[in-house]
Amino acid sequence: MQDHHQALIKRLRELREDAALTQETVAELAGISYKHYQSLEAGRKPDVRLTTLCMIAAAYGLEPWELLYSQKPVLSPKFQRGTRHLKRKRAKSGS
Repeated sequence: MQDHHQALIKRLRELREDAALTQETVAELAGISYKHYQSLEAGRKPDVRLTTLCMIAAAYGLEPWELLYSQKPVLSPKFQRGTRHLKRKRAKSGS
C-alpha cells in the first residue's frame, strides 16, 4: 500500500510541475482547499478519498485511474490552453 501512496504523491507533483502550476492553483481548479492539496502532495494524508482523486483528476482533464496508472499521463492540449491565463497571471504577479 505504501508504494501506491508514494507513486500517487510523485504523480501529483509531476503533473503540477509539468503544467507549471502552483499548489494553490491546482487546489482551486480541483475545488479543494489549498491546505488539503498541500497535505496530499506532501504525503501527510495517506488515505485519499476517491471523491478527492476524482476532483483532482477532473482539474487536469484526466480520469481518476490515470493518477494511479504506472505510466505518466499526458496533459491534453485543451487543459494546456485552459490554464494558459493562470500562468500569465502568476508571471505578472511575480510568484
